[in-house]
Amino acid sequence: MAEIVPKKIGTHSGAFHCDEVLACLMLSKYTSEFKNGVITRTREQEILDQQDIVVDVGGIYDPSKHRYDHHQKSFVDTFSSQHDIRLSSAGLVYKHFGQEIIKNVAQSLLDENKDNLNIEIPLNQETLDCLHQRIYDGFILGVDGNDNGVEQYPLDIKPTYSDKTQLKFRIGRLNPMWTEKNADENVRFRSAMEIADIELRWQVKILLLSVLPAYDSVKQSVLNRFNTHPSGEIFTLETPVPWKDHLEDLEKSLNLGKQIKFILFPESPAKKAWRIQSIPENWGTFDQRVSLKEEWRGIKDMTELKNVTKIEDIVFVHNSGFIGGAKSYESVLRMGLESIEAHNAKLNNKQ
Repeated sequence: MAEIVPKKIGTHSGAFHCDEVLACLMLSKYTSEFKNGVITRTREQEILDQQDIVVDVGGIYDPSKHRYDHHQKSFVDTFSSQHDIRLSSAGLVYKHFGQEIIKNVAQSLLDENKDNLNIEIPLNQETLDCLHQRIYDGFILGVDGNDNGVEQYPLDIKPTYSDKTQLKFRIGRLNPMWTEKNADENVRFRSAMEIADIELRWQVKILLLSVLPAYDSVKQSVLNRFNTHPSGEIFTLETPVPWKDHLEDLEKSLNLGKQIKFILFPESPAKKAWRIQSIPENWGTFDQRVSLKEEWRGIKDMTELKNVTKIEDIVFVHNSGFIGGAKSYESVLRMGLESIEAHNAKLNNKQ
């Protein structure tokens, strides 16, 4: 059998960034054509010309020649007509190889977890298409935006806190510091690829093994919300599953508006305690359509909390009023109904 010669992957030398690290990782681990490819980091055009594929350098975007740079002025490509952020090298690789990448990542995760799943998760085309789109929108798009200098928020809004746990920071800090003498850039690049791989696999794993399988459960719970209460303003999940993304989609597809105010769910599958959580006024924020009653919030002393709420098995109410808990389902339902009643009374008094 003829020996398989690994393909040659080229990218730029010097300081490395999240986009080409992720691009090289996806190509060299999750595509059949470039699997185990030899990565060369250079800016010398003669060497780049010898590579089977080049990302993030070279000034050329030509898929037919496997040239994927995005720095030239003529480059304006986005992932689809529904997107308006230009692609980085990670986005370019994902646009052209993403379906294969997602299929291989997903299959390896299913193989890895096959003895530890309590439900069967089919890897059909519908699942793959959903993963492909969601991974771009929820992960790769952020890499594209960061690399192209697109602000996440309008410039007139001052961030209330700094989040430096993002992938770009975790990769960026592996670049040699100016005080280091003998740091090997290529070794650091390989370490950065390992971090990118861990992040990519987690992004797919969360969707494949947790979020997507929860859709039917959330949908059925929303449709059955009038069984929780005739108002339809509260719904119950019998199993604690990821629900926020699905509820946002369901509110749109079912034309629910902002009718639902609270969700009830067990703390664990054993149902020994229950939680009540408010639905955000605007998705992706912490503001609430209806908060748990103000006079209940943040009381640490259990005797005082029980006296104030008149709920014997209450456990807590968060300071901000977005979540609370009790030992029984009946009590969290009561917490929601009383909070909605108090909220409506306050609105009526303002009028």
